[in-house]
Amino acid sequence: MKVGYLGPKGSFTYSAATNFFAPEELMSYDSLPALLEALRSGLIEYCMVPIENTIEGSVLPTLDLIFQTLPTIQAEIVLPIRQQLMVHPNHAQSWQETELICSHPQALAQSQLFLMNHFPSVDIEQLGSTTLGAQKVAQNPDKKYAAIGSREAATQFDLQIVKEEIQSIDNNETRFWLLGNQPLISDLPQEKQKVTLLFDLAMDHPGALYQCLAFFAAEKINLTKIESRTQKTQLGEYFFIIDLERPQGDQLQSVLQQLNAQHFDVTLIGDYPTYIPKIRKS
Repeated sequence: MKVGYLGPKGSFTYSAATNFFAPEELMSYDSLPALLEALRSGLIEYCMVPIENTIEGSVLPTLDLIFQTLPTIQAEIVLPIRQQLMVHPNHAQSWQETELICSHPQALAQSQLFLMNHFPSVDIEQLGSTTLGAQKVAQNPDKKYAAIGSREAATQFDLQIVKEEIQSIDNNETRFWLLGNQPLISDLPQEKQKVTLLFDLAMDHPGALYQCLAFFAAEKINLTKIESRTQKTQLGEYFFIIDLERPQGDQLQSVLQQLNAQHFDVTLIGDYPTYIPKIRKS
């Protein structure tokens, strides 16, 4: 079994993946495009990707790449995200003099209020993951660098946490999707069953979106999220992504048939369980 994640080891995506797989099955990738390309080409069987955060909303690069590659969602897990400010032990007593803070863009955005209050003029460097930020700090012990990331990253690179839980809100969580071609069997506690659809409007006319959504309303299907993204073809052309709670009966199949009859281009990319994590990692 080979499972990819956005790494290196110690990232929040790594924590999500360890709820399903043993550490020796996991392979680190430096970027989302590389991760999804490895899945598409068969180099790995599954990959774990972040999809939405409480503070920053959807992880847009993930949505765009999913639209382009159309993998299948096999599971979802939601983890609490606690961001820590860490430095090399050499600078633990002088962390206020930090000259560079590095992390993933999402982690930096989630800690924006802290950064504005404590480091309004310090240089910020965006990296491919939170763990890469911790790695850079560890590799430059003579420089006054700091990283934002997980406790696991601080432990892995022998860094010292100087400010704990610096995220802008306490209830900060991230949804992760496990993508792959085969269903996953897990002994994790399961919550609701969800479905995710991608669709284009049949044509650009008044009421087109309403017409589409009316089919779901008529069947009393609960939509948990709807979002539009540009197709990157020309201005005004979008695709929509819809998450919904899967009904017990055949209501969803009825809706899909009605959408197809009206020439809506609909793709089901996942009918999957949502799981409760084993350990509330931070």
